[in-house]
Amino acid sequence: MKIGISMPADLIAFADEEAKRRGLTRSGLLADLLQAEKVREQARRYIDQHGWDVAEDEEAWKAYQKQRMAAEYGDDEW
Repeated sequence: MKIGISMPADLIAFADEEAKRRGLTRSGLLADLLQAEKVREQARRYIDQHGWDVAEDEEAWKAYQKQRMAAEYGDDEW
């Protein structure tokens, strides 16, 4: 899909330089940046829902994952 946006000349120049450095087009760079932002937002929502302690404490993370997997796959027959 094609879209048109207005940006200051200095941002366009920066985008062109950065895209060239990464071997991308301006549109490819924008797509990569938006995808990265989407992943960051998903991580932020997850941490907001489950708390930082899950992310910072490995034992809490393992316990959480074990509990989640048991709830999610408890009915599966192996």
